[in-house]
Amino acid sequence: MSKDFGGDIFALIKYEEEQKQKKLYLPKTLDLANSLFLAFIKKNNLVGLKLAILFSGARMQISYDEKNRVKFDVETLCDLLQVSKRQLAAHLKTVASVHFTYITEEGGRGGTTPIHSYEYVNRNKDIYIEVSSKAKALFTELSKDKYTFNQANAANLMSLQHKHSLRMQLLLEQINNFDDDIAKRKRFTLEQLNGYFGVNHRNYYDFETKILKPAQTEINSTSKLGFIYELIDDKPSGTGRPKIKEVVIDLIEQKNVQGRLL
Repeated sequence: MSKDFGGDIFALIKYEEEQKQKKLYLPKTLDLANSLFLAFIKKNNLVGLKLAILFSGARMQISYDEKNRVKFDVETLCDLLQVSKRQLAAHLKTVASVHFTYITEEGGRGGTTPIHSYEYVNRNKDIYIEVSSKAKALFTELSKDKYTFNQANAANLMSLQHKHSLRMQLLLEQINNFDDDIAKRKRFTLEQLNGYFGVNHRNYYDFETKILKPAQTEINSTSKLGFIYELIDDKPSGTGRPKIKEVVIDLIEQKNVQGRLL
């Protein structure tokens, strides 16, 4: 139901801002954690996103010390993330700069740097990665079996080599988590897609060429949870190229591919 502000534009602006802030607080921990993943996505950092997935219990049980640190053998960590040592070292600074803003249940604003420090030890053979207490709570909650995300084939997620493919796969996981009586389909405007993928493409055709097609090629060749999409245009009104108004993404279950994300 819309709210009547009697022409008070300032009251309307304040109300809309309050509604926007409320959306940042998502009662379901899974949704809150997905919001945390989005913080890494917006930094365009594939290594950081893979680390966030790993800390969520994918592929191994995470054990913290008294300082909320996790110790990894560097070679093992690189194998888990399927990145080189050079890639890991080059991206850790950006990983440690990601800031996550959230709203508490009481309506207060909070913020944390989820993975906020790292330290190589033992002649760079091992590495300590420290997380915030807030991020630790979210990662730990996500590691519980009741969440669909943890049922994903993490090895397949880690094998994706393009950041947009990994983002799309996480988006597909969210769509797949819809109730059974809801179609496994999602509609997006260009603004929504740009926001999720952390890009700023001016038209749908650029977005299709640079993100949708490459992600579709990689995902559909490796995952049983793939997708098809359609560019939806307005009804023709004269001559000229139709104007695209949205993208519709549908999940598809595939056969004869390696790995499974269901």
